[in-house]
Amino acid sequence: MKPSRSARDWLGAEIRYWRTLRRLSQDALGAMVHVSGDLIAKIEKAQRPCPPELAAALDAALDTGGVLSRFLELLDGDADKRRPEADSSRSKKSASSRHRPAAAPTPDEESGSPVPGQRTDPATIGSAMTLMNGEVRVACRAPDGRIIFVTLPRRALLRGAAAVAGTGAFPLAPASAAAAPTAPDPADLLASDVHPVENFQVLRRSLVECDNYLGPREVVTSVQDHIRQIQRLREVTSGRDRQDLMQVQAEYAEFCSWLLQDSGDFRAAQYWADRAIEWSTVAGDHGLTVYTMARKSQLAGDMRDPLDTVDLAEAAQRIAPPRSRLLAMGTVYGAHGHALRGDERASQNAYDQALEVVTLPNDDETLRGRWLDAAYVEAQRARSLSALGNHQEAVAGFERAIRGLPASYRRDRGVYLARAAVAQLHALGPEAAASTGSAALTIATATGSARIFTELAGLDAQLHRWSTVTEVAEFREALDNVMLHEV
Repeated sequence: MKPSRSARDWLGAEIRYWRTLRRLSQDALGAMVHVSGDLIAKIEKAQRPCPPELAAALDAALDTGGVLSRFLELLDGDADKRRPEADSSRSKKSASSRHRPAAAPTPDEESGSPVPGQRTDPATIGSAMTLMNGEVRVACRAPDGRIIFVTLPRRALLRGAAAVAGTGAFPLAPASAAAAPTAPDPADLLASDVHPVENFQVLRRSLVECDNYLGPREVVTSVQDHIRQIQRLREVTSGRDRQDLMQVQAEYAEFCSWLLQDSGDFRAAQYWADRAIEWSTVAGDHGLTVYTMARKSQLAGDMRDPLDTVDLAEAAQRIAPPRSRLLAMGTVYGAHGHALRGDERASQNAYDQALEVVTLPNDDETLRGRWLDAAYVEAQRARSLSALGNHQEAVAGFERAIRGLPASYRRDRGVYLARAAVAQLHALGPEAAASTGSAALTIATATGSARIFTELAGLDAQLHRWSTVTEVAEFREALDNVMLHEV
């Protein structure tokens, strides 16, 4: 079973994850929802579809919080959006077929197998992300088994990938032939009926929503292109317009830092966070300065630097408004820094303080940190508990956080699943950990989130000694299929 193969495979892996978590056999689960265990097995293997009513019954039996039903609704919604285009394509195909005989599909087309000699675009490898300068950042398994992230020129990587095309190592897709778009003239942007500041604010909100669902690799180049356009606009404006553009540029810089952090490029993320603090200070946006300072603490935590994590968090707390979401952000990220230092009492006290703050009304008109709620605090607490070795409590915390996530927060769900898998390995065993890891891998492949891949790389290393376990073997094989191999 490979969850990344299709939506049906993903749903099957998800059902198996929750069933394993509840320690139920296929027959026992089937009895709870009044179907046979054989049907449950076929759905888990993606051999049969899961009807919406059965998904709802499984949600209730497994206490998933509605994950399965929400996923089916999301698929239906996507299908509705694509249907007019698909119907149009079918009409065109039908019309053209009246004038020429249809070509029979090749065996490779029918099976979906790679075609020997076909060039593999490295940007389509599951763990790859194309950077602004045209290079590609991709996960790679080293000869000693470790998973590392490397940045290579796309053309060189394309030549190397072509040499192994047909081996089944990479999914194939045609390289994009689209030329780089020409940057608009600043005069054209200023002549628009809508002020460019408002335009860029709307565009940024749309990109944030795209990131939530698609991950960084679909968004980061657009964000960096918008920063260049804003800089050009600032050169031909003055007064309040230039200050407002600087504020929007700072917002984009902070967002760019986040995208690069999620892509695993921590040094570039630090660079853009520093630019965001500098530009927000120039623009007089104190709230954004505090927000970015707290985010720098989060970044230090991902880099496993406990001292900087705590110090940056405390700096954010000192300059944050009292009893604000910004104060809670600094407190949450500082709590993880204490956990990295092994100070469980300080960590738990900080999380308790953050929970007190997030229950208060958010009076910030900009709504910064509006996503910071009790569920988010508990998810971060679970991560810290796992770092401290309290894996049983961490598993329960991640389970609650995953249940409460909106369906559109797909990448965050993948992060929580990957972290939960590591905790499950110690609390529940390799089978549960591998099943959860497979569910996270599907999201990692779709979004290119290095945070997910990094967690899964750690899980992969720990699962090595259970390689003969079926679930473990399937997970490790699927992980291998979405990365390069150093030879």
